[in-house]
Amino acid sequence: MNTSSSSQRFNYLFEAKLDNVKNLSPVLKAINFKDNATIFINDKGLKVVVEDSKCVQASAFVGEDLFQEFHLRTDQLVFCLDLTVMVECLSILDNCSSAGTTTALNMYYKSIGSPLKLLIEEGGIITDCSLKTKDAIEILEFDFPVENELNKIIFRASDLKEILNDIDTNSESIEILISPNPPHFRITTNSITNQCYIDIPKNSEAVEIFSSKSPISAKYKYTQLKPAIKLIAVSSKTSIRINEEGLLCFQFMIKTVSKLVVYVEYLCTPLVDDE
Repeated sequence: MNTSSSSQRFNYLFEAKLDNVKNLSPVLKAINFKDNATIFINDKGLKVVVEDSKCVQASAFVGEDLFQEFHLRTDQLVFCLDLTVMVECLSILDNCSSAGTTTALNMYYKSIGSPLKLLIEEGGIITDCSLKTKDAIEILEFDFPVENELNKIIFRASDLKEILNDIDTNSESIEILISPNPPHFRITTNSITNQCYIDIPKNSEAVEIFSSKSPISAKYKYTQLKPAIKLIAVSSKTSIRINEEGLLCFQFMIKTVSKLVVYVEYLCTPLVDDE
């Protein structure tokens, strides 16, 4: 929703207002597996990107409709900041909140190189945080065209979370198989001591959509999939795709406390044979 700004703030390149910070903070916390994040802002909203070792990339898409006010006075802004510090700032009043109250957030970014200012308010108490920003670093551009999509499964996240509770947390790697033939979807965990399988048939109650043109299997480091497993816990639906090169793509639909939807994408490159 766009409303007019007060004239004294027209010198800000970006400003936004959120009536309830809990529409944003759980999503950012879910992708906060590394400190550094790249922030993209355009007229459609925010995109927050986190990477790990050029092998994993998580992107949270927060639409401008989530905000009560959203004003951008340039075509696009891109900068880096410490996401861990931002999450801590957004959660600063969590332990002080009274039942039934909400915490509001105002964000301001004045000019290139300026800090991102956060004004967090609850019950007349205002906390002012200033987050240092840096020039954006180059991030990976994964190519995952829909026309090359061989396999796609959409799960009910609550059921998938329950199934994945059986995963061996000591695993070194996880192999994922998607096939038009049984077992349809298989997760194989490999540790020093054992190997375990979890099979989910396409007619499982956990599966909402199943599409597979040909069998594909790829192996990934367990440590690189742990953040994705945590994202399943906060999502309502989870989509899993694998392309011909073994690139794994999770897409999570996350409902906010105001019943709006935020999407998170999580991409992970496969292990090669000598790894």
